[in-house]
Amino acid sequence: MATYQEFIQQNEDRDGVRFSWNLWPSSRLEATRLVVPVSCLFTPLKERPDLPPVQYEPVLCSRANCKAVLNPLCQVDFRAKIWACNFCFQRNPVSSHCMY
Repeated sequence: MATYQEFIQQNEDRDGVRFSWNLWPSSRLEATRLVVPVSCLFTPLKERPDLPPVQYEPVLCSRANCKAVLNPLCQVDFRAKIWACNFCFQRNPVSSHCMY
């Protein structure tokens, strides 16, 4: 059986997310006694060998002066088939080849 430290390390390696604490303080008093601030380090460009490569060109924002790329951090409305650009907040259509 793996130790708790090994469990945390495995999850960090898999997801690319590291927390300064593994538990939130349960009271306001505990929160004021924290020496290390509660924080999270997220690695959005972490390589994941278990994911298959995308077989189409990048989906760009439709605004002329933006041209940001659809990425995992964008909000996607699958029902309406639109995504919101994180930089200019333009609502863009999602192509049919992006929807599996």
